[in-house]
Amino acid sequence: MILYKYMSFKAAISVIENSSLGFSCLEDLNDPFECTAFGFDECGDSFVTTTMATNACKNRFSRNYGVLSLTRQPLNSLMWAHYGDEHQGVVIGFDVKLAGFTDEDACVIPCQYGEIVYSATKPHKNLSTLSSEELMSIGNGIKFNSDAFNLVKRAFLYKSIEWSYEEEIRVVKDISALPFSYHVGKGRSNAWNKISVAGRPLYCLDIPENAVKEIYLGRHIYKNVTKKNDFSDDELKEILLSWGRKDLKLLQCQPDVHSWQLIAEKSINKANE
Repeated sequence: MILYKYMSFKAAISVIENSSLGFSCLEDLNDPFECTAFGFDECGDSFVTTTMATNACKNRFSRNYGVLSLTRQPLNSLMWAHYGDEHQGVVIGFDVKLAGFTDEDACVIPCQYGEIVYSATKPHKNLSTLSSEELMSIGNGIKFNSDAFNLVKRAFLYKSIEWSYEEEIRVVKDISALPFSYHVGKGRSNAWNKISVAGRPLYCLDIPENAVKEIYLGRHIYKNVTKKNDFSDDELKEILLSWGRKDLKLLQCQPDVHSWQLIAEKSINKANE
């Protein structure tokens, strides 16, 4: 199965050159309602209120787990505008099995179970409120097949229906054992490399080079030269040609003259076969 990631051109260079993908903490995602859809039941004899339980779960989940957001659709014009640097960026298609994102032992949520549930209303009063001991145990080695998965699903896989255009699929990894915290430390630890991007931590996971299968170039990819001046024309062409020489599908996005859809055509930068 191929899933896709929208990104800027500079980010795509880093992903392809380093064969790694960045996982973010929940609090750094762009939806303020992340990790608030638990729908805990009001329990009159419990010391822990629903608000306390929700806030505690959000705090415990936020920095112990890394989230990778992918999508099924590489030709979504809104996604290109919002996440593909206004059509100046790139969409990369990954073979999720080769990347290890289907591994139920290595992922808290593997991609085959990571489809976002979009709903007009939040889940309501149908999840048992946790005890203080249970709240404190969140983040301590939850596995995909554990009894806690329903709680994990509520934490990571529920969003408002307003976001449904994203067709998002997530991969969630446990990062709690890494030798650096949200604010402290950086560098490599086995397959992970913690870096800082725009003041927030990004946990980059090594993936096999052959997991990258497709590259879609944005309609305005050349604005990286003409508007941003990030690259010279020759530099941009050389990067695209180097991608074209790899064993992958390289496509150029264009607006269809007969509809509101984007179409993808074989890039002129693809080496002759």
